[in-house]
Amino acid sequence: MASVWKTVGVGVGAAAGLAVPVAGLSGLAVAGLTLILVLAMFGVGPARMSQTSLWGLLTSELMLYLLISLVIFSLSFRFLARLQARCQALVARINAQQGLSFDAGHLLGYPAPAFLVFDSRNCKIAACDVVNDAYKLHDFSWLLGWQMTWREVESMEMNGGSRQINASGMSVPTFERTVRAKDFAIELQTADPQRPLLSFPMSRRAAETWCARLNALFNG
Repeated sequence: MASVWKTVGVGVGAAAGLAVPVAGLSGLAVAGLTLILVLAMFGVGPARMSQTSLWGLLTSELMLYLLISLVIFSLSFRFLARLQARCQALVARINAQQGLSFDAGHLLGYPAPAFLVFDSRNCKIAACDVVNDAYKLHDFSWLLGWQMTWREVESMEMNGGSRQINASGMSVPTFERTVRAKDFAIELQTADPQRPLLSFPMSRRAAETWCARLNALFNG
């Protein structure tokens, strides 16, 4: 079987990476535009000034933007739902074929189409590729270690203060250097010499949760 980690479809992988932020942003847009339209129907908000009737409101550019956002949100949500269903179906098939107990509720890497799933009862790991409907089983000894990684970015930001620059009293805002952490991920060290490091980007909270979960699985 070709390597699980080299055969993931580029298109599906890119779509999976974009689906979550796109769904979130379009969902916020739908909520915001719906609120504006509802307020406009009662003569409240900025939209009330440009519409003289309900029909005019329903045929406005605002309604067009709402429909576009709703379509984007629906497509993104449907894509994620179908991807999750395929991932869970693959895990269920592995359990049925191998007599194992992988937990389909915790997929390390989802919504990426390549992910890891764990069976604490039998000390097994499955590296899954939902694009090719393939998987590879490993013992717990295959995973040598893990850590949360991130990237630090420095920027100059106003600190709310000011300083005087001449005798006339002219002042300018003061700045301070700020360091922010971003691009969080879980990095795994494996016993595979061809791919000794695996990285799964995720939010900081999700990375912290996965570190705790892996510690419970392997050291609990």
